[in-house]
Amino acid sequence: MNKIYDKILLVIAMLVLAGGVFLYMQKSGDASSLKLPADVQIDNNPYTPKIVSSPTPLEVNWPEASEQSTGWRYDVFTPPKIFIDENGQFSEEGWEPPEPPSPFGVYLAQIERKPYRIQVEGYMQEDSLDASKTLLLMFNEEAQKQVRVRPGDEKPDAEFKLLSFDIERLRDEDNNIKKIARATILDQRSGEEVVLIHGERHYYSGLTVVIRSDEDASFNIELAEAASEFEGPIGQYTLLEISLEESSIKVIKHGIDTEEGETRTLKAREGDLSLTLPITKPETNAPEKAGNIFDMF
Repeated sequence: MNKIYDKILLVIAMLVLAGGVFLYMQKSGDASSLKLPADVQIDNNPYTPKIVSSPTPLEVNWPEASEQSTGWRYDVFTPPKIFIDENGQFSEEGWEPPEPPSPFGVYLAQIERKPYRIQVEGYMQEDSLDASKTLLLMFNEEAQKQVRVRPGDEKPDAEFKLLSFDIERLRDEDNNIKKIARATILDQRSGEEVVLIHGERHYYSGLTVVIRSDEDASFNIELAEAASEFEGPIGQYTLLEISLEESSIKVIKHGIDTEEGETRTLKAREGDLSLTLPITKPETNAPEKAGNIFDMF
């Protein structure tokens, strides 16, 4: 039964295909019948160019250029060269700007204050009534290590002796108590007594001026006092003044041949001169093991 249905469907498909082919052929015949042959007629009339007579030249006399309101005289097609003078005005005469002044040659990089080689980092009172029974934690800037010391102790490696330690208690306007802890040491290197205050960074009295140059990146010189002469990449200089408050120096550049000398005040480009550096350490009253507390520092 299925085979009969398959044959019927095949016959129907063939009939549909035959009908489609017939309609296509019929439509194609109708379209070709619409094309008409083109009948183009060519005119037997060759092109003949027209002869144009040459124009008669005219004689023209250009008048002499008259003077302008600015005092300049120039033709339309031959304008003058226009310059700008040193005052910013237009000028028909040539002018060249003067050569820029030579650079100063040096600049102030920074002003440094070298910190003192021993600083107070912290302290611990074992007896608030007896300052001599206090354990101090000092810091050796040169060796970059901590030193524990009590009043009267001597530290040969750090070359100092702790002479005394005292705490001054002051009251402010709000009746708050402020402690000022002072440690007096004997600098065995210089033989001088130095007072160190907890919470304040102590510096040497002298200053160090660092001078560099844009003309030579390798140039770097450090001076400790005024009236110092030095040679820069493009000249000779003298350091005249050092101003810690303004973070500036005054330098004179000596003249060479026809070049005159020049004095400038140079401001520091980089670096921050810190006069004090707070150091905050916790305080406690008479612990049983002071060493363990300092280990936390």
